[in-house]
Amino acid sequence: MNTGVSIKNDITFSSFAQQWYENEVLGRKAHKTQLGYKCDLKNHILPMVGHIKLKNISFVHTRMLENSILQKNKTNRTVNKVIMIFKTILNDAVKTNHLLKNPIKGYPELKELPRNFTYWSKDEVKQFLSANRNHTNYDLYSVTLNLGLRLGEVLGLCWDWVDFESSNITISRTLSRGGLQNTTKNHESRFLPMNDLVRGLLLKRRIKQNKSPFIFCDNDGKPLPYDHVTNRTFLKAQKNAGLKNIIRFHDLRHTFASHFMMNGGNIYTLQKILGHKDIKTTMIYAHLDREYLRQATEIVKFE
Repeated sequence: MNTGVSIKNDITFSSFAQQWYENEVLGRKAHKTQLGYKCDLKNHILPMVGHIKLKNISFVHTRMLENSILQKNKTNRTVNKVIMIFKTILNDAVKTNHLLKNPIKGYPELKELPRNFTYWSKDEVKQFLSANRNHTNYDLYSVTLNLGLRLGEVLGLCWDWVDFESSNITISRTLSRGGLQNTTKNHESRFLPMNDLVRGLLLKRRIKQNKSPFIFCDNDGKPLPYDHVTNRTFLKAQKNAGLKNIIRFHDLRHTFASHFMMNGGNIYTLQKILGHKDIKTTMIYAHLDREYLRQATEIVKFE
């Protein structure tokens, strides 16, 4: 059938994937995302389908790719992530007239086990903050716990997006190992209200610090190193507090979200605060709401 569209699909998947990575990923996605895509292409996708021409890609190749990942004892979540990248590349092939339609559209995901997450109890948070009240990064820990930020987001916070009059912070940047990027993980800015504690803390910090654009910085005004915070200072701070439940920095975000729900927060409000595009991502915290299931059973009531 002549559609009037010139289809340029006589190239290998590997050749198109390279173009896709350079045009759609490199410099456009977060540094961690770039590395993840590059790794999955190299280790999983290209060895299986890189040599195949775009016009010959089919469901069969996707099943072969899926099986090869499972044979490496990877989880269903890893399989779904890799297949998602594969689908994304083929979707872009359609957009750029390399394919008329995505040949693996509708390929089903594997069922994933619920993701486990770790968080501190209220007493553990109190123990940690009390022991580190004079720590250089105390403010950083406190802001993270009170706003539920990702590490890259809190390190990328700058004064230009703090509005003390409205008590709002705009989350629009991420600092990673690759440097500062004017984007968040899901590429959308979000607005977070500051509670009185965070507002007061930042006001005091603003008075003392008026040179660096970064809220959290070293003595030279440079942003705090990503790895230094995660691998050195935060771990030492936990040990200094005598905590037995040693967690990752990202678990401070889980701690915020968990206590938000346990204190009566709404799951849809939490989605907006955390910046999740898909409510399913936020639903891992839903069971912590003691009223959640009770309210659900009240929706339908026959008398």
